[in-house]
Amino acid sequence: MKKICIIGAGTMGHGLAQVFAQGGYQVTLFSRTQKTLERASALINSSLDTMVEAGVLAKRQIQPILKRIMATTSMAEAVADADMAIETVVEDKVSKKEIFTELDRICPPKTLLASNTTFLNIFDFVETSRPDKVLVTHWYAPPQIIPLVDVVRGPQTDEANIRAVVGVLKEMGKKPVIFNKPVAGYALSRIMIAFQREIYYLLDNDYLSPEDLDAAVIWGLALRMMVVGAVQRIDFGGLDLSVRNMQRSVTESTPLDYKPRKLLELVEKGYTGVKAGRGFYDYKGRSEAEVCRERDTRLLRLLKVLQEADIAGPVI
Repeated sequence: MKKICIIGAGTMGHGLAQVFAQGGYQVTLFSRTQKTLERASALINSSLDTMVEAGVLAKRQIQPILKRIMATTSMAEAVADADMAIETVVEDKVSKKEIFTELDRICPPKTLLASNTTFLNIFDFVETSRPDKVLVTHWYAPPQIIPLVDVVRGPQTDEANIRAVVGVLKEMGKKPVIFNKPVAGYALSRIMIAFQREIYYLLDNDYLSPEDLDAAVIWGLALRMMVVGAVQRIDFGGLDLSVRNMQRSVTESTPLDYKPRKLLELVEKGYTGVKAGRGFYDYKGRSEAEVCRERDTRLLRLLKVLQEADIAGPVI
């Protein structure tokens, strides 16, 4: 593969463009609006500066990386000669079906068509003339830093295409996990649904503050899971203990259809998170780029420690 096309320059799109450009690929980044592309450019520049400050990249590498990214509002121009096109549009069946239909029509026959969908089974409703070249590559924000990528094969996806994509990802330092068939949310997002339900329940009922809840996760759950993951953690705790805990039902169950009051109230007020300057936390006038830059710096420092110490993975 030499050229990658990213369809959509929003939350995930600009990060994917950066990932592949850093990996040495020519990248076209498509959005229907120039304003979105300008925002994407600013975020990419800010992210690259952060990587230089963190020692991940040398300053001399920045311009070559940026030169490998071409932004355009023309989808036909974006997909010309692309080896793979990845769509990152809104999580909506109609929108994704329209995008795939258009991509199938205008992309060269060689182009692989990938979706970044989290919850939709695109193989059920997307119709193309190249089902052997359709797959899912599901990334996690910020994709230019987080190594995990879910790679999902469809019922007709050619195994050679799966291997090719996995190979590209590994060459860029990513950690792909392969799903033999689609499941809504894959692994991490399914876990996060249950996780977030409990977060909202604890906050809504004033058991503790957002700050203390985050401290509990960072210094307890996250620290352990960085070393032993989720499944091996059960081994260390004892499978018999897990069985007894389930039988005792020691915790009060949060309803599966729980409606998070504080979340809905904040959204109604326009407090939609970092992009709005306020969510559960008040970012006190700091720009989105500034806050994201600090987050990314911390993630890069942590990732460097994990890689150098070689401590992530099963203890076997």
